[in-house]
Amino acid sequence: MIIGQFTKLMVFQTIDDEDLVARGEDKYSVSAINEPERGDIVDRAGNVLASDMEAYRIAIITDENYPNHVSNPEETASLLAEVIDMSKEDIQTEIEENIEKGQFQMELGQAGRNISYNDKKFLEESEATGIVFEPETRRFYPNGQFASHLIGYAEMNNESNELDGQLGFERIYNDLLKGEPGSIDYDQDVWGYIVPNSDNVKPPVNGHDVKLTIDSNIQLYLEETLNDMDEHFKPEELIAVVADADTGEILASGQRPSFNPETREGFGESWLNMLYEYSFEPGSTFKVFGLAAAIEEGVYDPDAVYTSGSMDVMDTTIYDWETEGWGYITYNEGMQYSSNVLMMILQDKVGADKMLDYYQKFGFGQTTGSEFPTESAGQIAWDNELQQKTTSFGQTSTVTPIQLIQGMTALLNEGEMKKPYVVDEITDDAGDVVYDGKEETVSQVISPEAAEKTVSEMNTLIGGSLDHNPQYKSDEYEVTGKSGTAQIYDPENGGYMDGDYQFFTSFLGYAPKDDPEVIVYYGIKLASENKSETWDNGVARGFNPLMERTLKYLEVSEADVSKENSIVEIGDYTGQEIDALTDELNDTIDVKVVGNGNEIVEHYPKDDRLLPYDSLFVKTEGDLTLPDFTGLSKREALTLGDFMGIEVTVEGEGYVKSQSQNSGTAVTEDTAVEVTLSSNDPND
Repeated sequence: MIIGQFTKLMVFQTIDDEDLVARGEDKYSVSAINEPERGDIVDRAGNVLASDMEAYRIAIITDENYPNHVSNPEETASLLAEVIDMSKEDIQTEIEENIEKGQFQMELGQAGRNISYNDKKFLEESEATGIVFEPETRRFYPNGQFASHLIGYAEMNNESNELDGQLGFERIYNDLLKGEPGSIDYDQDVWGYIVPNSDNVKPPVNGHDVKLTIDSNIQLYLEETLNDMDEHFKPEELIAVVADADTGEILASGQRPSFNPETREGFGESWLNMLYEYSFEPGSTFKVFGLAAAIEEGVYDPDAVYTSGSMDVMDTTIYDWETEGWGYITYNEGMQYSSNVLMMILQDKVGADKMLDYYQKFGFGQTTGSEFPTESAGQIAWDNELQQKTTSFGQTSTVTPIQLIQGMTALLNEGEMKKPYVVDEITDDAGDVVYDGKEETVSQVISPEAAEKTVSEMNTLIGGSLDHNPQYKSDEYEVTGKSGTAQIYDPENGGYMDGDYQFFTSFLGYAPKDDPEVIVYYGIKLASENKSETWDNGVARGFNPLMERTLKYLEVSEADVSKENSIVEIGDYTGQEIDALTDELNDTIDVKVVGNGNEIVEHYPKDDRLLPYDSLFVKTEGDLTLPDFTGLSKREALTLGDFMGIEVTVEGEGYVKSQSQNSGTAVTEDTAVEVTLSSNDPND
């Protein structure tokens, strides 16, 4: 019997139908996944807009048979309540309930995740028992509410245990950003030691980095104006966009409602990316494209005259916004007054079929082919004469903000329409460029001569002979463009809303008018406070400071182009002298030294690459001293605090302007620094 059983065991390698080979592999073979780093999303200068950051998840051991378990639920709950968003009472209740159930451990849900290093250190140094920390990666958005619908957000997928993009570029480029996981397989003996030559390692491939055309400083100016407009008018919606007039690059884009991807504040109020996915009736900003078509067809004479006021179309009378009109006026005066009747006359002269063709050439009724797959195409309403006539002054038909930007580039580039884009380049883990965003001409929409004449007419719309829309004038720059006030469709009752000041008000402008550098589009829908201002002054409250600060910043930026340098390779300088390091590094790297010695004991980053004007944090031997935080971004200030092991709190947005304790102050275990941020405006 023994011989028979042994023979069966050797031949079939099973006992009671259990595969002994598989059981042995399960027991002595070990497999683990090496998680890749998710790629960064950065602005045009390399400033991080989204990046991975190490954090910790709290677990609480409630099994009294385990050496490190909660011995005093009240004390543990009290300490935890200091670092997580839960009350002491709620934490204590959950701990005691898990103890009663005989559970080995418990977690505290979302409140117990994303614990910072400083909070972890605080809890570890306390006398509380039963608290353990599991490292995890979280997505860090250093600027908070900042181009949020463009950047989007990523969050941990509990099933796959990896970050997944949920919105914006985080979702669109999720497959590229997340990289490819690696693995390690090895055999271990009965004592748990690795069997020599049994390991098989596949390294992870880190995610690609996505570089946007967004300029963080211009974006900051834009966000500040949106905050002011939102507080002053309490509108249903706001949209603002800044684009390069020559190339179509999107320099900044924002909206309200929006959200903070770091804290999730405001999350869920609006899923729509208004730049690409929001289609609406634009109002009179649309008239410049009909004007261009009329000039191209040779039917627009600025000195020709017509009778303003109204026109009968089918069974409807359509009025100018000044229902009695302005009498017998020239075409140019009609453009300055933003006359609906003039636009209908010009459309008749061009012809309905030809005018539709021009609108399509300007890109309306079709997407721009942007990076956003959910981009709206809008709709050119052209089923009957009434729709055609109302389309001529921006009603009935719908457009998107990105289409208006694209169309305007044709007028400002001798008739060549530029495709707007917001992704500058994508690089893989090795630093090789796998996608290069470039200026692209969509088509020659109108002739250079017609474009020049159209711009000449548009340049009279602000500060022209009638001094119409003077609120958009600037003391420092010649700004021009076209205002728009569109009626809003009533989804409940049909037709248009007819209450006082129930409009979508906007301005599509550019500057300087003789050599345009930027296009700014600004719109507001349904203000609930200070409503009359949106009729009297349009969006000047937001548009003017955004345009002026952008132009000032770009002039300063252009003067500093010669200072740009290549990427700086950072090695491991531990043990070197600080003086030798500063001599070795490119002078564009800002070295922040903490310590009063000369020998380097630690630094961050290490074995990495820095872009010009990035910061390197260095710790020397001797007592720690506070460095000068001035000029650091919010992310850099917080990173420096973690590097030093001190608490750093920030107030405001932008870059550090001041700090609560002077540089050179000795650092103790109780040291805490508050830094005040402001925009990096050269005129601040």
